[in-house]
Amino acid sequence: MQQEMGIGFMENLKIVDFNSNIFDGQMNTAASFYPEGMESSARREIMNDNKQKLMDKIGLNYQNIFIPIQKNSKNSDKYPNGASYTLTKDDINKYTDLYDYDVYTDIVKLTPETRNIAIAFPAADCAVIKAVNTKTNEVVLSHCGGEYIDRYLPMQTVDALGGNEKDIKVYVSPFAYTLTYQDPSKLVWANDERVWNGCKTFIENNGNVSLKVNVYKALKKQLLERKILEDNLFISPYDITESDLFYSNHKGYVDKKYAGRNLFGIAIVDEDKKIEESNLIKIVK
Repeated sequence: MQQEMGIGFMENLKIVDFNSNIFDGQMNTAASFYPEGMESSARREIMNDNKQKLMDKIGLNYQNIFIPIQKNSKNSDKYPNGASYTLTKDDINKYTDLYDYDVYTDIVKLTPETRNIAIAFPAADCAVIKAVNTKTNEVVLSHCGGEYIDRYLPMQTVDALGGNEKDIKVYVSPFAYTLTYQDPSKLVWANDERVWNGCKTFIENNGNVSLKVNVYKALKKQLLERKILEDNLFISPYDITESDLFYSNHKGYVDKKYAGRNLFGIAIVDEDKKIEESNLIKIVK
């Protein structure tokens, strides 16, 4: 009987891939994204309202979104590369709003035991990878900007999920497919030639040389190297730098209305939750 209950518990759920856009509003509280002089409490209230409107589409409360904190080149010794953290019931019970729970990690895992919770990253031009094990109904999430692709985080994300690669489906958020540097010396994060081989193009124009980096190709190459089936790899058709639907760092430099953060994530919810599916919100299991 216990085993049968366990199977039912594992199956009576939905897994939802979700991605916000510019019309959902700011998903970050950085002062630079708001009118000058706005208090932090007011910025957080606006962000929370925006998050709730997004979560209404998948039947959750905004307080049930967990966002890990990722290290960067400035604090590279914070934890080992590819570190993974599994969210637990105890974690969830400690905090009214999971936004207040600070965990430093590259990858976060969610299991059926912690259903009706979303895991997400605020992002602009960077890809967020969401992987699903269709047998165990576990999911993992990571934020894979260029410097993280350089240290093999897409591969490590699949490794953290575990299981047979044939059972794994991977969903990649909208992101900047390519990045162009007018001054190639400014590209400081694409260092591992095994990662970027075939992904860099130098372009000469009137004696000036720029460098175009194909982030899409480098990211996809790592996922396929982990034997993810092509049919199980779903990369968003939205190139953020070519779309008006999303906040973008590169576009924000030119037009401030694009300065901000989207929220890209995945959730495990009860089967009876009503999901407002769209091009950016999909039931994937």
